[in-house]
Amino acid sequence: MFVDRYGRAAQRARGIAGIARDRFADGSIRTALLRIAAHLEAAAARLDAAAAHRDATAAHGDAAAAGGDAVPPGGYEELPPAAGRELFLAEQVAVDHPATRFPAELGQYVLNVLTGRPLPFPHPLRPLHHPFVKRETVLLHALHLLHQDTAMMTEAPEEWLRQVFTVWQQHARLTDEIRADRARPRSQP
Repeated sequence: MFVDRYGRAAQRARGIAGIARDRFADGSIRTALLRIAAHLEAAAARLDAAAAHRDATAAHGDAAAAGGDAVPPGGYEELPPAAGRELFLAEQVAVDHPATRFPAELGQYVLNVLTGRPLPFPHPLRPLHHPFVKRETVLLHALHLLHQDTAMMTEAPEEWLRQVFTVWQQHARLTDEIRADRARPRSQP
């Protein structure tokens, strides 16, 4: 049912917020992680409010206004603006603080249940050395498998999100290692 989509989106937002709060970091990075979590919690509250509104509308017999079982066209037309704003702000904190090791597209993991749009993948790193190539391949394959695991996605969403964001964290570390490797004189063509 469509109303359940809002609840699942809110659940994902809260799950990612928990990951941000649980991630170990010092100083300004810890502050950034807590800001990401706060924005995601606020988005979850807005999504819950939208679900409650749809439930109340449906209870009064206005199934068409409640959305029924229909999938919204493009999804974003049905996203509460305040929830969208909070997701954007969480993503912006991640972009401004790459050391949080959160993907810039973290909001897509919340919105996916509303839109059905594909989940994000990291940009290719194109490392110069075989060990890095192998690690990147393993990480991308792991992320692909997690994105395809719809059973885990629905039955154990918090565990699924933890595994997904662990892969993203490992990919961010690999990105830093490759960047450092390329900066060494021996890596120059």
